[in-house]
Amino acid sequence: PWEHRLQFINLPADATIKIFTLDGDFVDEIKAGQGVRQSESFTSETASSVAEWDLITRNNQEAAPGIYLYVIQSPSAGEKVDKFVIVR
Repeated sequence: PWEHRLQFINLPADATIKIFTLDGDFVDEIKAGQGVRQSESFTSETASSVAEWDLITRNNQEAAPGIYLYVIQSPSAGEKVDKFVIVR
């Protein structure tokens, strides 16, 4: 059940994550608490601090292997930019 998923953890509850290719193409947007699977490791209290991406783009296609940028925006905590790699 955890295959093909990427989790962003320790997020502010009001966080929005935007994912881009290195070329700057918009891939997808997720929000804190979105897509979190209910399991023993996530309680209702911590679920709002996690966002889970299923590696499907906004065009409903599987994300290609490569380097991606993400921007976490939160009115309460500001903005953070970083990157991740998808390897298949």
